[in-house]
Amino acid sequence: MSTASVEELPYVTFADYLALDEASEIRHEWVGGRVCALSGVTERHGLMSGLVFSAATVAAFASGCRPFHGRRLRVGPAAYHPDVMVVCGPTGDDQYETDATLVIEVQSPPTRDRDRREKASAYAILPSLQQYVLVDPDRVRIEVAERTPEGLRWSAHGPGDVVFTAYGPLDVDALYAAIDAVATRQTE
Repeated sequence: MSTASVEELPYVTFADYLALDEASEIRHEWVGGRVCALSGVTERHGLMSGLVFSAATVAAFASGCRPFHGRRLRVGPAAYHPDVMVVCGPTGDDQYETDATLVIEVQSPPTRDRDRREKASAYAILPSLQQYVLVDPDRVRIEVAERTPEGLRWSAHGPGDVVFTAYGPLDVDALYAAIDAVATRQTE
């Protein structure tokens, strides 16, 4: 029989998480009562999230939808800050949304696996979700999960491809060429 002590971690309510996240200079995500601080973004990550946000903005507004860059999205017992999302239904709350038709995450090495598994599972329960897009800012690769009657269907896109979303195309070559033209470090 083990006599090792177990450290009990406190449960953080969603209201307490919101207060913490609003008061902090660092963004946090909330999953199952645990709060996780988000790391800072690299130059390429920041540039890519701005580009994909710009690509979706005009068509989202023209469709009567609202594009967001970094706004909180609550999904069941979790709240995330997707890099880009488009919301077409009523607003969830002054501080967060509760549904989205398009969610785009620009990946970073520490979040890559979490984006593919945890967040994909969470976002899949959103009633209006049409596409979940993962963009790798460091190598030419965009993964797309599209809703089908059977669940999410994944596809990968690379050089020469165009990813079609409900809010406009993402020309893979053009996105990475634009980043490489201004970023300190080039695509791998």
